[in-house]
Amino acid sequence: MKIYKKIIPSQYVLSIFDIDYDKLLKQGIKALFFDLDNTIIPYDINVIGPKEQELLEKLSENFKVLVISNSRKKRVKTATSNLKNIGYVKFAKKPLKFGFKKGIKLLNVKKDQVCVIGDQLMTDILGANRTKIKETILVKPVKQRTDHILTRNNRKLENIFIRKVAKKYPEKYNEVLKSYAESK
Repeated sequence: MKIYKKIIPSQYVLSIFDIDYDKLLKQGIKALFFDLDNTIIPYDINVIGPKEQELLEKLSENFKVLVISNSRKKRVKTATSNLKNIGYVKFAKKPLKFGFKKGIKLLNVKKDQVCVIGDQLMTDILGANRTKIKETILVKPVKQRTDHILTRNNRKLENIFIRKVAKKYPEKYNEVLKSYAESK
């Protein structure tokens, strides 16, 4: 399978607050893996805010919730310090399978019970699809101008891949990626 097929998420939404979590429950999803930076909070904020904390903790009543990040321990530990009963995987090495497999083992769930939610096609979505995780949700970056240089490069690369998806898989592009591409 070509890489550009593996960057296609199951769905695209504007933010973590726009996801239909009840629908995910009905689909058999038991665990939610949230990327941290520019999915939950921007890079220039150090701690998850009250609104995001409230959502994640409410979700933890029905799901096993995990923060999965490529950031180092200090960043992730500080950001998640106010969360109750929500763990994290730091330095996940996305898009490699390493961090996703670690999260699956940590939460004791199966791949088909997991939904990955993130803001990057080239790390979050690609890594989850490579790991054969059932559901992947792409969200619009919270504050894209705070992206690190590597993330900026990834976003340039993803534009190339989005154009490939538009040509090779026009139905999927129109269904999922078109509104994301237009929002950039």
